[in-house]
Amino acid sequence: MALRGAAVLAWRAPWRGADGTSRVEDLVDGYADEAEVAAHDAARSALMAPFVNRLAGGQYVFDGVRHQVPPVLPWEPLTMHGFARTLDWTVVDRDEDPGRPVDEDPARPVSATLRASVAPDSHSGYPFALALEVEYVLDAGSLGVTLRARNVGATAAPVALGWHPYLRVPGHSTIDRLELTVPARHAVVTDAGLLPLVGADAFGAIDGVGPLPLVGVRLDHAFGDLHTDADGRARTLVRDPATGQGLAVWQDRGLVHVYTGDGLARRERAAVAIEPVETLTDAFNRADCAADVRLEPGAVREFAFGVEVLA
Repeated sequence: MALRGAAVLAWRAPWRGADGTSRVEDLVDGYADEAEVAAHDAARSALMAPFVNRLAGGQYVFDGVRHQVPPVLPWEPLTMHGFARTLDWTVVDRDEDPGRPVDEDPARPVSATLRASVAPDSHSGYPFALALEVEYVLDAGSLGVTLRARNVGATAAPVALGWHPYLRVPGHSTIDRLELTVPARHAVVTDAGLLPLVGADAFGAIDGVGPLPLVGVRLDHAFGDLHTDADGRARTLVRDPATGQGLAVWQDRGLVHVYTGDGLARRERAAVAIEPVETLTDAFNRADCAADVRLEPGAVREFAFGVEVLA
């Protein structure tokens, strides 16, 4: 991972090849080099905080005060994805012992915890103080993430959390022969700027998505009211219909945003972004999200999500 943004650069996990043999494959299409990290190319694996996806006009009103937030990076056209991705994070705990016996169970989960802080004067338009923490837990077939935000300021703060990973299925140079399944009861209806419509108009009833073949399909859409499995997790699947192999993105609540990577400057449609998010896009400006984003002084909120291999 990169300390800038605590972004996952690669996740290599056991994978059964088409010939039936097991090998290790990279399942995350992260930043390929330092130049991509510096450019924040496509917000790959970005931890999103204190807001997710787009902020309409870069402005919001909180507790009666209007705030203007410029684009997080000067070359970006919109205010989006939060600024946790631009912070320098510090490793505070790492479950990795170079002296560990070689015969110890290699499938034993390992973890790493990183922290970063948001100061009231560090980001124009966001005069609030947060302590951010992310814990990554890795085992042979899954990557789990818990993102936490603590309000360390004296006043309430607006906060929304999310993740922006691009996922690839080995053996596929594009997503065109894959299919998508989303366990959603609502599709989020947006305007031309991809901002959700006002109030209840933002939610269109559906009976799930898919399995949807992705060939010729362009998505930059969110889905909500997710059906959960017996373990309380909602799972969005991308898989090869011929083999059944693929990946499941799970989350403990919230919505999921799916982006098929159309228009990317690099590696267009080579991977699909399946983004667990706590709230709707532009939540800071929505009355129906006011309680969801409000974090009182001293309060902590955490959002758990991750990726699993579908054998």
